Amino acid sequence: MELILVRHGRPERVDHDPSGADPGLTDLGHRQAAASADFLQNAGIEHVYVSPMLRAIETAKPLSTHVGQDEATVVDGIAEFDLGETSYIPGEELELTQEGVDALYAKMMAPEFAERVIDGMDHIIRNNPGGRVAAVCHGGVISRYLCHILGLDPATTYLNSEYTAVTRLEASSSGRRSMLTFNEHHWLHSL
Repeated sequence: MELILVRHGRPERVDHDPSGADPGLTDLGHRQAAASADFLQNAGIEHVYVSPMLRAIETAKPLSTHVGQDEATVVDGIAEFDLGETSYIPGEELELTQEGVDALYAKMMAPEFAERVIDGMDHIIRNNPGGRVAAVCHGGVISRYLCHILGLDPATTYLNSEYTAVTRLEASSSGRRSMLTFNEHHWLHSL
């Protein structure tokens, strides 16, 4: 089967929300989501899955519409490592100290995060033998899953994907996983 991973679009900044920061997309993020959906509209996608986080749900909406699906199917396992945090600052706005960088990597390195992401992706793969599906998720999720399937050390490797970029994987019923493309985003250059 083919699994197409799509990173969410550019999200809003949330400096503090005691109930949990779950930002939606900026205007640019909505345009990125629409452009990626247009790019993928003839890709033969049969079903769209999505993280439960708002920035991913809003990104998945135009793709789901192209596929003829009312809503993407939520998979909790592909939520980002910042789920439940009280603030969200987009990566390009972060001004991190070394301690801040270490704290982010600690969250991405957490065994629970890796296990959740791998289980979430495996759930999608198991439920779509021979199919072609998309999963709209997050940069940390994509990097962590790719490190897993490529045998890379996530402590020293972060595979950075652009907002709404596409990464294509093949998954066999025998358990073999192959990366076909990474970080496709040429259609976004005009935005």
